[in-house]
Amino acid sequence: MKSFAAAHSSLAVKDAEPIVDQLRARKSPAEMALLRKAAAISAAGHRAMMQSPEPHHEYEWQAVAEYTFKRLGGDRPAYGSIVGAGLNSTQLHYMQDTSVARPGDVVVIDAATQYEGYAADITRTLPVSGVFTAAQRTIYQLVRDAQAAAERVAKPGASAQAAQDSSVAVRARGLAMLGLIDSVNAQLDPPGGADCAKVPRACSQAGIWMIHGISHGLGLAVHDPAQFYYGDGTYHVGDAFTLEPGIYITTRTLDALPDTPRNRAFIARVRPAVERYQNIGVRIEDDYLMTATGPERISSGVPREIAEVEALMKKRLAAATLDP
Repeated sequence: MKSFAAAHSSLAVKDAEPIVDQLRARKSPAEMALLRKAAAISAAGHRAMMQSPEPHHEYEWQAVAEYTFKRLGGDRPAYGSIVGAGLNSTQLHYMQDTSVARPGDVVVIDAATQYEGYAADITRTLPVSGVFTAAQRTIYQLVRDAQAAAERVAKPGASAQAAQDSSVAVRARGLAMLGLIDSVNAQLDPPGGADCAKVPRACSQAGIWMIHGISHGLGLAVHDPAQFYYGDGTYHVGDAFTLEPGIYITTRTLDALPDTPRNRAFIARVRPAVERYQNIGVRIEDDYLMTATGPERISSGVPREIAEVEALMKKRLAAATLDP
């Protein structure tokens, strides 16, 4: 490219990648149809996991999901399936999928298929035994409320950052009520020595339990361009995207904080609450297409409310008791 530009000095040579990305960001009706199919197959895989016999290892759920994707016409998994039980549920992008799944634990399952080149991306958090404990229900409902808050904001012309902020606000209030942080805006001394004055979020107590953003584009890649990545950062008709808030509670997070007087005092105050919710990681992720009337949840084929998840999982338990 450099030699071509040198030989043709009168030509303006530009990188076409930003242009292609913006063309990819707005999905056509044909692309939307393919994304709906990818999401429907992926949702069926999650339903199959909920109805499968209680697993002894994470890979058993992975096998059910990926078999279902292929059986229903999926090309291949859209990304490496994440199945993390117990402590592993608190690790972002855990992909070994080899550990024991113990009754009483939750398992975060982030798995989806690619269909005709287009990727879905769905996450559900399930109780291994089929029924959430009281502590798990509390964290799960907080994450679900945060997702609902983002959904209410997401509409054509609305700010994607506002959807993110609404989700963060719901979770921060809940974390404060549960004693997992001192207050909504409380800070700590972060790893890496970030400048709290310049980057308050990096020093947020709430941020250590909410370790990722809530949205990305979908399409030919599982993290595809979206129109709200550009310009004024607002949703437009033709956007395909996820909403995926999470909360991940483990004492290991406290242990990883720098040893400073402020952090020691914070840890002493919140440790009892952290131990109460120890090793509970929850992420709920759905896929959406932005239409003229608002977001269409194309992953609606898989339950996400606590009562719906438990009801579907109880069917597997009932079937198991009927086996000779």
